[in-house]
Amino acid sequence: MQTINIDARVLIFTAFVAIVTGIAFGLAPALQSSHLNLNDTLKEGGRDTGGGSKGNRLRGLLVIGEVAVSFVLLIGAGLLINSFFHLRNLEPGFRAYHLLTMKVDLSEVKYPDRDRRAAFFDEVIRRVRALPGVGSAAVAGNLPLTYNGDSMNISVEELPDPPPDQRPDVIYRAIGPGYFGSMGIPIIRGRDFTNHDKGDSTNVVVISEKTAQHFWPGQEPIGKRLKPGSSTSNTPWREVIGIVKDVRQNDFIATPKMQMYFTYRQLKDLAPNALVVRTGFEPMTLAASVRDAIWSVDKDQTVADIDTMEHIVAGAVARQRFSMLLLGLFAALALLLASVGIYGVMTYSVAQRTHEIGVRIALGARPGDVLQMTIKQELKLVGAGMILGLAAAFLLTRLLQSLLFGISATDPVTFFGISLVLLAVAILASYRPALRATKVDPIIALRAQ
Repeated sequence: MQTINIDARVLIFTAFVAIVTGIAFGLAPALQSSHLNLNDTLKEGGRDTGGGSKGNRLRGLLVIGEVAVSFVLLIGAGLLINSFFHLRNLEPGFRAYHLLTMKVDLSEVKYPDRDRRAAFFDEVIRRVRALPGVGSAAVAGNLPLTYNGDSMNISVEELPDPPPDQRPDVIYRAIGPGYFGSMGIPIIRGRDFTNHDKGDSTNVVVISEKTAQHFWPGQEPIGKRLKPGSSTSNTPWREVIGIVKDVRQNDFIATPKMQMYFTYRQLKDLAPNALVVRTGFEPMTLAASVRDAIWSVDKDQTVADIDTMEHIVAGAVARQRFSMLLLGLFAALALLLASVGIYGVMTYSVAQRTHEIGVRIALGARPGDVLQMTIKQELKLVGAGMILGLAAAFLLTRLLQSLLFGISATDPVTFFGISLVLLAVAILASYRPALRATKVDPIIALRAQ
């Protein structure tokens, strides 16, 4: 399993950037104050050296920058969250809940042929099914989302062989009877394998919906025949006895490929290596009992990778989940900084304009007019930041396309929703300072000047 660790070099670099940034932004106001032009300051009429037009422009640019960065991060987080919800609602082709899985690799020395393998697994299945809380159990080779191999070219009876470079790959799995029921894979037509499908009986195969539609569109596949390799190979033809729902075998996100299933009892070289157990409650509570049942058949048999299918499915989207959480955290921090920045600039602006606001109120301006004027001033900066952030988001979110599923990098619903969220936060951050402006006493404001 891949793990994520903190890289010391990245940590040192981040600390260095943070220190340099703090020093640079801390020195900027000091350097500006040290080159103060008293004549310009008096002309601008401000009581505070930072209250002039240059200071206001600088603060305005900072607000625009904060809003733009917040918008880009919020759009990225929104796209990933939306995409993750699409993934969570995606059907894997089986029922993952209440399903216990474990690896049971048989020794080729101790179990050299299929008869001995079948005898071992038959006894294990019998004992596991007798355990309290077990609904069903079956064996299989390479469970879904745990392995990325095992595919082959096939030939279909009554169809000409395509050129070698055009033969489609079909994923194959060796399973035992009861596998589809235990996994919760629906059988659409036909039947499952039984204990009567052995090496001395008719060779059979179960295929997926996509395989049936590809080779026999508009026809009844049950009873048709196929074989691994070319039609002239020595491998035996296999009769299609069932069609099952497509399963996301190798990749949870990618569209399922064509698939087929063999019963391991009719294969000489392929053996099951996993056990699946359908339970009536939390699967891991039965892990020890199932393991003991296996060891009661063969005390030396290794049992590894005990897990639940729900956890395996969750691991298949772990990359998308981590990206969503990480970018969501950054977006939340950026939104917080933007709201604090807007609030701070608004508070400072109201304090600097106390005299002006007092004059307006003395001349008859109503509190609602002052409130509207003050908020409108800040929303202009927010609007400029959102426009800048929108342009940047259209370019930068395309880099997230490989992490998205079910939506595009320019999803209009996400862009519109995030715009409303950011606008609402900006209004809330502006409202309290603007409300304070409406309560300015004109007599005190004029007297203070």
